[in-house]
Amino acid sequence: MVDSNESFLREVKEEMERERLENLWKRYGTLVIGAGVVLVAAVAGLQIWTSMAKSAAEKAGSQYQAALDSVFDKKLDDAASAFETLSKSAPDGYGSLAQLQLAATHMEQDKPAEALKVFEALATSSTADKLFKDFASLQAAALRVGDGDWTEIKNRLNDLTKDANPWRYNAQELLGVAALKAGKLSEAREAFEKLLGDSNVPPGMRQRASLRMTQILAREGSVSDSGADAGADSKAGDQAGAGDGSKAGGDVKSAAGDKAEAEAKTKGEADSKAASETKAATKVESGTADAKTEVKK
Repeated sequence: MVDSNESFLREVKEEMERERLENLWKRYGTLVIGAGVVLVAAVAGLQIWTSMAKSAAEKAGSQYQAALDSVFDKKLDDAASAFETLSKSAPDGYGSLAQLQLAATHMEQDKPAEALKVFEALATSSTADKLFKDFASLQAAALRVGDGDWTEIKNRLNDLTKDANPWRYNAQELLGVAALKAGKLSEAREAFEKLLGDSNVPPGMRQRASLRMTQILAREGSVSDSGADAGADSKAGDQAGAGDGSKAGGDVKSAAGDKAEAEAKTKGEADSKAASETKAATKVESGTADAKTEVKK
């Protein structure tokens, strides 16, 4: 009897559980199926996207290598055209590399203005990786060193010289070169001293910085020597001017004496005509004496 009751209760419980599950399914079954479909679609979509991205990357890689081969074969026009196409159609990574290679190809073609446009376009891109963007900014600044003024180059390089930037050493060196070119010796010295004071600077760059410092010291010494020479020349000029002035004063004094003597002589000659020969002689002597007195005064 007890077993029969337990069996009955178990059957009732199972029936109630089945009915509860049926009610839950009727209420939420559609949502569960929908969620499952979304999940399956998402997984399938990710796999398809991954496959397409892989395919696009492989295609871009193949096209990129072909463009590089054109560069090696000196077919620069073909290479430039291929890199330009890739820069617009390839995935971001290959697209950025294609832009850098396009700019480099323009430089090989002796087209610095075109290269500058490409570098600046990459530097201001909203999708490119920051590493590529900063490198493009550095290259654009390097192209402008020859024509740009000190303020422009400094503004282009300021952010690149910060400690966290991976291109900071290159930017610091370029900043020093630009300062030296502009005649900003103190700014150039500061830039190269920073490089020489950093133990992580590559050996080749450290050697170049040392050579630049030697150049700066030589120019500073030249400026100092020029200043000393200018001072000596000025002093010598002053002394020469003083001597010339003294000589001119003597000349003026001599001219005044000659004029007074000539006037006295003329006066004596006029008097000699109005008197006797004896008196005339006396007047002439007297006039000469008066003239000498005037010269002494």
